[in-house]
Amino acid sequence: MGVAVACALTALPASAAISAQIPAECGSLSEFERELEQRLGNVSAPEATRVTLTSEASGYRLVVEAGNQRRELHDASCQELLRAAVVIALALLEPKKEEPMPPPPEPGPALVTALPVAAAPPAPSGSSHSGPEVALGAGAGLHLGTLPKATLLLQLDVQLKWTRLGVAAGFRYLLPTSSVDETGRGVRLGAAGAYLAFVFEPWKRIQTRVGAVAYHLSASGLGSLEPRDGTAWELAPTLGASFTPFERGAFWTRVGLEGQLNLIRPSFEIVNYDEVFQVPIASGSALAAAGVVF
Repeated sequence: MGVAVACALTALPASAAISAQIPAECGSLSEFERELEQRLGNVSAPEATRVTLTSEASGYRLVVEAGNQRRELHDASCQELLRAAVVIALALLEPKKEEPMPPPPEPGPALVTALPVAAAPPAPSGSSHSGPEVALGAGAGLHLGTLPKATLLLQLDVQLKWTRLGVAAGFRYLLPTSSVDETGRGVRLGAAGAYLAFVFEPWKRIQTRVGAVAYHLSASGLGSLEPRDGTAWELAPTLGASFTPFERGAFWTRVGLEGQLNLIRPSFEIVNYDEVFQVPIASGSALAAAGVVF
């Protein structure tokens, strides 16, 4: 009984001294703790050993603490960080094997012995950097409100992002559409524009934008005796939100919605006839995009 009690008291601290915090998508917490304890074996852990894995804007962050020692790593794959956590914990807790003492040297010239250098655990690839991320993307979608009918929207986008905040800018093109009244008179209208927006990511894979867009509208009269062209400008603040359904390495995809309030609402009319179109007070877009991040 004495031997059994001593063994139980010896095994208890190693289990109690290990704690871990792991997101559900990265793996099973109980399996990780079991694997870590099995790998540690008879290693004594007099101080608490804590493994914390949390998500951040560019991927995941791993912190391993053992006594007064701490190691921190960043990577886009939480599975890679979970495997690295076991290696780091072993490196921090496993006692260094003592080298056998060499016999005392015989009288003579002094000997110089090279000391072995302990190798640091390998850091996973994709470590985070302090500079901003640059993302380039292209997308297409449906736009409703700026032109007489719903039309195809094409977009090129560039983002500059620090952790959760950033700025985005880009160019847009609205495929021309037309509208005529019962007399056969109307307008064919297209648009090209640019936008600037502030970016905020409250959660991973969720992005919101607040900004402004300006469109240059180009129109051609329909049904008049002397067809003429006209141009006008539209300006509107925008508010949008998007979701990233797929992200792998540097590649990403995004789907989102955006609304705009048209503060400058140009109108088009045929001379000596009547107004044939005016931009409505509100417009909106549904967009899907894909791109890469640097």
